[in-house]
Amino acid sequence: MPSMVSVRTFPNEHYMKRLRNILILSALFVAGVAHAQSIGTGVDPVQYIIAPETPGPHEKVDITVQGVGTFLGDSSVTWSVNGAIAKQGTGASEFSFITGNLGQQTTVRLTINSATQGVITHLFTFIPSTVNLVWEADTSVPPLYKGHALYTPGSTLKVIAFPTVIVSGRKVAAESLSYQWTINDNPVPASSGTGKTTLSFTGDQLNDGESVAVDVYFGSLKVGRGELTIPAAQPQIYFYNKDALRGIVWDQAVPSAIALNANEITLFAQPYYFANNGQWSWNWILGTSTFTGPDTSRGLVTLVLKDGTRGSTVLSAALQNLSGTQLVQSAQAAVSIVIGTRRSGISSFFGI
Repeated sequence: MPSMVSVRTFPNEHYMKRLRNILILSALFVAGVAHAQSIGTGVDPVQYIIAPETPGPHEKVDITVQGVGTFLGDSSVTWSVNGAIAKQGTGASEFSFITGNLGQQTTVRLTINSATQGVITHLFTFIPSTVNLVWEADTSVPPLYKGHALYTPGSTLKVIAFPTVIVSGRKVAAESLSYQWTINDNPVPASSGTGKTTLSFTGDQLNDGESVAVDVYFGSLKVGRGELTIPAAQPQIYFYNKDALRGIVWDQAVPSAIALNANEITLFAQPYYFANNGQWSWNWILGTSTFTGPDTSRGLVTLVLKDGTRGSTVLSAALQNLSGTQLVQSAQAAVSIVIGTRRSGISSFFGI
């Protein structure tokens, strides 16, 4: 049986991957979560690289200060965390710290004492947040299936953001936040905006997965980020026995070889992870002969044993998605059926 798969992700887990593209924050930003505030006015002679820009709880944050010209290397630099000096020295342009609990504010103060530029002070405020992303695919699974319906190329996906953002000691309602979605680094403006916690889209059948990210804003302030990669699975087919009294027995799939102890058997071929909005086409083979029946288009076949038959044969079912954007979705399954003592030369001994 296919296994259950779920994804959860927290913001900024891929620091090394994103480091090269990290945003250089100007020191003239309005004070707020995970941004810098410049104390004083005028043109700022320094810039900052903050990674990650919107950290989660108990996450390492690296701050690098870069100066225009060479003055910074000769300056006395002091870093303080929540009022306590954490690092100081000449040209100490790099600083790291670990954020606190979810919603716990950390204040980092930078003081640069330069012989040519005077005293430059900056204040950084970080309040850890999380943005969990949960996805679901609109693909086929059995009734009451306890696993996760996996994504297959070309199927429809839904991604839901569950943010936990604390501002001024209070959790901000999800519908009050703004969401900027991207798919494979491409913005999706039609699905972005205030309160738009859900993204629905159809994947590309030529991709081996889909990458989704969302930047979360409180007003104009970026307060969180969530990102995940949804891998593409391969569709599958499993046979299940259909009992006259119990119906389809979902407890266990039929093994690859079975012994038939009755005069007939009804099998149901269950597709896993085919797009529910696709155009399915079945192909059935018994032994070497292709056949159709009244219910084969629904994945159901009844085999009736002819009198005095012994031997074995193979029943196979193949399913192809004929939708133009889902042609890569196909699967095949087979079961060997043994009746009595095996002997060669018997290719078919069922009536269908």
